[in-house]
Amino acid sequence: MRSVRFVTYGCKANQYDTQVLREALVRRGLEEQDREAELVVVNTCTVTAEAGRKARQLIRRIGRETPGTRIAVTGCLAESEPEVLRELPGVDWVLGNGEAKRPVNFLRELGHDIDPEELGIPAGVTEFAGHTRAFLKIQDGCDMACAFCIIPKVRGRSVSRSAEELEAEVARLVRAGHVEIVLCGIHIGHWGLDRGSRLAELVRRLAVLRVEDDEGRSLPFRVRLSSIEATEVDDDLLAVLADRPDRVAPHLHMPMQSGSDAVLARMNRWYDRATYLAACDRIRRRLDRPAFTADVLVGFPGEGEQEFAETLAAVGEAGFARLHVFPFSPRPGTEAESMHDRPDPMAVRERRAALSEAADAVAAAYGESLVGARDTVVLEGFVGLSGRYQRVRVAPEELEGLPRAVEVVLARSEEGPGFVGLDPRPVA
Repeated sequence: MRSVRFVTYGCKANQYDTQVLREALVRRGLEEQDREAELVVVNTCTVTAEAGRKARQLIRRIGRETPGTRIAVTGCLAESEPEVLRELPGVDWVLGNGEAKRPVNFLRELGHDIDPEELGIPAGVTEFAGHTRAFLKIQDGCDMACAFCIIPKVRGRSVSRSAEELEAEVARLVRAGHVEIVLCGIHIGHWGLDRGSRLAELVRRLAVLRVEDDEGRSLPFRVRLSSIEATEVDDDLLAVLADRPDRVAPHLHMPMQSGSDAVLARMNRWYDRATYLAACDRIRRRLDRPAFTADVLVGFPGEGEQEFAETLAAVGEAGFARLHVFPFSPRPGTEAESMHDRPDPMAVRERRAALSEAADAVAAAYGESLVGARDTVVLEGFVGLSGRYQRVRVAPEELEGLPRAVEVVLARSEEGPGFVGLDPRPVA
């Protein structure tokens, strides 16, 4: 096989896993193509029924339209339903999330001999080609047991990578030109617990890490946390964010899932509404206008009009910069699969629309609080992402000579939602 195509579904951790496999195959001389590759690697997700359906649909289409293509399926769907995937046309390999997915074993599964020097290749990745931001998977797996979630069964227990390994990978990524490193995983708030450490220690080490170019000049970069539970933002982690806003983005994605205590209890979540909102207040007291984003499920079994009203109210109190609203999707093998009292599908659609509308209003209010503020924007083309998770456009005529990270004054765009970055200054 001389050419390969990669298709990735799901989270940032999956995108990172794809990059690991991409580099393993490109080192072997395979050329990446967008179409008509001899090998297609499909990295799957199973967190929702829709994610699994899309992956199976794509695999069937590849088998139908290019019957000579060989397909390798990896990821969480490959772990949860390998027998189903092996029966799909064109699928030669089904590799789950265990040892089979490690680069060396992945190559062996595909029929490659392994050279001794390949065993010494540093763990992780070297770049995310074409992107200013890079993902860094710091741990895998989850030790919790949320009633709706299949991920602990397909990813296993939480396992952390060493701080030294992660520091080395950050240095490689920054030298490759990436100016934002997004710390991702399945449950990053548990990083270090299996090593006698805590996430705050890792973030602090990265906040003071000096990365130099070939001429000894310090290279700028910032770190962003991809997702962390509100109850895991402890005082030590808050101190790092407060002390180094230049190095750690003031943005926290904290899954809420529901604003109803009754629903949270049925979900096996370990906090109640008051605890979540208190965490938001505590963080706001320490940081300057931090951005909160979150996930919320609507239509979980037992959610009635009262419970949904409580969620709507909680969203308003939390003041999210952005909210991801998902309908409940029962996953085989989870506790929630057998729960009764599921809301009517039409009611779920209406609640999803109402919650999205409320979230847009809350996000707009948060955005207004940022008008006139200075923020660092990581650029990709004419549009970038600010530290507070706002999309910012910089005028093309102002881009000439600017690096990938600039400090701007935020102003409301007259051409649609989002901000325009005024008076852009290079980040030292």
